[in-house]
Amino acid sequence: MDSSRVGDSRSGQTRRQFVQLGAAGLTIPQLLAGSSRPVRGAGTASLDGFGRAKSCIVLFAWGGMSHLDTWDLKPNGPAEIRGAFLPIMTSVPGTMIGPHLPLLARQVDRLAIVRSVCHKAADHREAAYWNLTGHQPMVLGLPPIMPSRADWPSLGSQVALVRSKTGMDPGADNVSDPQTAPVTAARSEPASERAADKVIKAVSLSTDVLGPGTFPVGTFGRQDGYTNHETVELIGMIAESSQARTPLTRQVNGPVGDFTGSISGDGTAGDWGSDTHGRGGNLFLSGDGEPNRPHAGFGAHANKFITFDLDQIRKKHFENASGPLKLSARVGANGSILEAAQVQGGVWIDGKRVALSEELSRLDKSHNFTLYFSAGQRYLTLAMLNGPGNTSYDDTVFRDVQLALIDGDIPADAKVADDDEAAVTSLGDALPRTISIPYQIADRGLLNGQYGGFLGAQYDPIYVRPAKGTPYKGVSPAGAEVNLNLAPGVNESRLTSRRELLSTLETFDSQVRLQSPASQVERNREKAMNMLFSPQVRAAFDLRREPRSMREAYGDHICSQSVMQARRLTEAGVPLVTVYCSVGDLNGSSGDNWDTHTNNFQRLTNDLLPPLDRAASALLTDLADRGTLDETLVIIMTEFGRTPNINPAAGRDHYPGCYSVVFAGGGVRGGQVYGSSDARGSAPAELPCGPEDLHATIFHALGIDTTFEIHDLQGRPFPLCIGQPLPIF
Repeated sequence: MDSSRVGDSRSGQTRRQFVQLGAAGLTIPQLLAGSSRPVRGAGTASLDGFGRAKSCIVLFAWGGMSHLDTWDLKPNGPAEIRGAFLPIMTSVPGTMIGPHLPLLARQVDRLAIVRSVCHKAADHREAAYWNLTGHQPMVLGLPPIMPSRADWPSLGSQVALVRSKTGMDPGADNVSDPQTAPVTAARSEPASERAADKVIKAVSLSTDVLGPGTFPVGTFGRQDGYTNHETVELIGMIAESSQARTPLTRQVNGPVGDFTGSISGDGTAGDWGSDTHGRGGNLFLSGDGEPNRPHAGFGAHANKFITFDLDQIRKKHFENASGPLKLSARVGANGSILEAAQVQGGVWIDGKRVALSEELSRLDKSHNFTLYFSAGQRYLTLAMLNGPGNTSYDDTVFRDVQLALIDGDIPADAKVADDDEAAVTSLGDALPRTISIPYQIADRGLLNGQYGGFLGAQYDPIYVRPAKGTPYKGVSPAGAEVNLNLAPGVNESRLTSRRELLSTLETFDSQVRLQSPASQVERNREKAMNMLFSPQVRAAFDLRREPRSMREAYGDHICSQSVMQARRLTEAGVPLVTVYCSVGDLNGSSGDNWDTHTNNFQRLTNDLLPPLDRAASALLTDLADRGTLDETLVIIMTEFGRTPNINPAAGRDHYPGCYSVVFAGGGVRGGQVYGSSDARGSAPAELPCGPEDLHATIFHALGIDTTFEIHDLQGRPFPLCIGQPLPIF
């Protein structure tokens, strides 16, 4: 029984030509010397799907996934080839895959399974380099040559470069460094740091506009809270489980805003208080050393908001003046809350978030807001929120909330609401352009090809490990990950020293032995610091913000957590995320990695396939439900396959002569099998292709021209990729 089906080619191509670079003993630079651009294959330009994908998620099975036990079983072969697994039916009649991929079997109608990938590198270091960079390496195996700036950059680094230099990435600096775009963290400068404005008149939003007392907030997700039908449009509260778009005012055509990414928990109690605590107590900020007594301001318990009509305030308090308005306020935690609790304060203008404070405990000093509003900006919303890391529904305070009419224009260096909103709505501006999860990979030392290579330190990926998840058994390299979960008792207001983070990054640079200019290293450090100091970026990494049902669908394995993290990051604007679905260090093939020289079938059954199956299946379902699968390319790849013959240790050994790779989303036509292997799974029988063709396919989906020139350390130009896109679109 042959479960393979050969995919068709709508591009007019027939049998593909496989470029075997190693045949002549040439390296890429030697092969391309004298020619900076390759000749593109006939028919390539006519392929569908060019630029359909906005982002890409690479799931890399580090160690060498056995194609014969997953995507390309040989049930009619002899026992020494067939092994212990028999194929199962899938959602596509006639296409069968391994029995321990049952969830993905139901989604084969979304997959393009490529069964004819091959190359010449039988060593992990060389094979992974080839697949991670798309370029054949020099000898890296024995003795191992450690990573250096002479290496080709990783796939993610290449994508970051091209998107930066071609203007595809509006959040990147097209001249210098796409990963160090200035971060506006949706927070305001302290008023004390600005020169005094000429104030015509100022009013207290609590005492003068709303008035002292307590005010009902109605019920979750409904517009039935308090209003004075003039200056105060609505006082309400919002639940995380309510609709993603929640009205902030009573206006039928008024602004709407989404609080759901900024709150924690659905429960609440108490009303909105002005000049008193929301539950009748005093307003005071213990972190500022205030006494326990009433103060001018607002207090509320849990996730509540108040929306003011600035047009009405201008009419009632500023004689209809149209000049600029300046908001100044302090936000912090009420002194009576639990020490472990966290609160946040946020500001919205016309339904758009323009500022968000740090996560504050009762021991932290208050955060200052100074924001300017121009004529035409009408609805001002103050939101009192639970911090994402809180453990109970606690009390936020806005103190000394003053709205002033100023004389003259808004200062040129002032923080204007529109400026912050641009940063908030372009979260990708603050995120690195390439991220790897959950750790570096290694075999006899850190692996070549996973870094920025000759592009420099600014193109090195940031490594981030999810805070939770059942780990793969074994050892993973440590020291490179950016930890966005600050130590207990430490937050942004206390993060005055870079010592710990810089030490981590210095260790990373030393481990990788990358000799780079000090300025590049500093940019890499600044990139990580920007991540730590940006509430929006930290929120993108916060998996607790995912609904419980979604977290359960992915599962609690580190693989699942990493894949869910990758989806959040691509959704936030990162163009390519690599997830290593294995323990980081092969360590002589011990631990949970795909280097199954021993106990191949047991390790696949118990430790390796179930997490990948669940995570990848959940990802495809999640993307499809969100309507983003067609614009997100997903690849399941590895460095090589395993030998057809089973060895005496019930394992399979390294085998680059044939292996399988899977594509989904990003314009790829699902339900197809491209290419086939021979009866033993030892060589391609139809449509052979190589790692460079896989990369060309990824570039095609992302709208990147493979002839783009990339320059090495000597300034020599080379084409980005010499492969040809597979006609799977």
